[in-house]
Amino acid sequence: MTDQPRTAHTRAMRAAAVSVALFFGLLASGAQAQSPGPLDGKLFGGGNRALVVILHGDVSKGGPADYHYDIARRIAAQNKGASVFAMLRPGYTDARGGKSPGSHNGRRDHYTSANNALVAKTIQALAQQTGNRRVIAVGHSGGAAQLGAIAGAYPGLLDSVILVSCPCNLEEWRNARGKSAWRNSVSPHRLISGIAPGTRIIAAVGTSDNNTFPQLSQAYIDATRARGLPAGFVPVKGAGHSFKGLQSTVEKLVKSELSK
Repeated sequence: MTDQPRTAHTRAMRAAAVSVALFFGLLASGAQAQSPGPLDGKLFGGGNRALVVILHGDVSKGGPADYHYDIARRIAAQNKGASVFAMLRPGYTDARGGKSPGSHNGRRDHYTSANNALVAKTIQALAQQTGNRRVIAVGHSGGAAQLGAIAGAYPGLLDSVILVSCPCNLEEWRNARGKSAWRNSVSPHRLISGIAPGTRIIAAVGTSDNNTFPQLSQAYIDATRARGLPAGFVPVKGAGHSFKGLQSTVEKLVKSELSK
């Protein structure tokens, strides 16, 4: 007796299995994979140990926003089984022509609810596609501000949040710098009450940061601790605002969170 023809359902299931195999093959090779969510970026490593998502800062002087690709590559190499995604925030581009939809409004006043939603949707889609139930998110400067707000607006989406050089109270940040208020952006300190219990919050900042001053991170961590959240403040002695001087600390913090 000859085999019955395969049904459309069977063919679809096998095609899906092939697609998944190809996707994880790309992850294992360290190659770039297409983001399943609205925002672009680059994926390194592979596996379902955890999803690590890294957001860059505002890069306010212009140019590509891809300095975080290096640390994403390093974290993936140091932590086998983790999928590490370096995200391009809304409206930003990298040096190879990758671009995320949305607008960065001239790289100012752009931590908006709409942009935060794009980031959150991309993280959710990545977690589903890579098979990860645990998400560790790292943000630098403006990226940290967005993640702080997302932690409160989308409770349960993020398990650990590492805020690097965070302007966690936007009103105080702008005022301390003698700048006009950003009226369209969402300030993380206003959404602390919405953060899911058990969410781990860590703020790392250089003691010589004259942009997102250390006291902004300290005050935010004090407020999260007051809510009973597991939170920690990590001052990096002598470091300024540049991510380069904070990178080794961030790598250690991610490794520690992955071990939890």
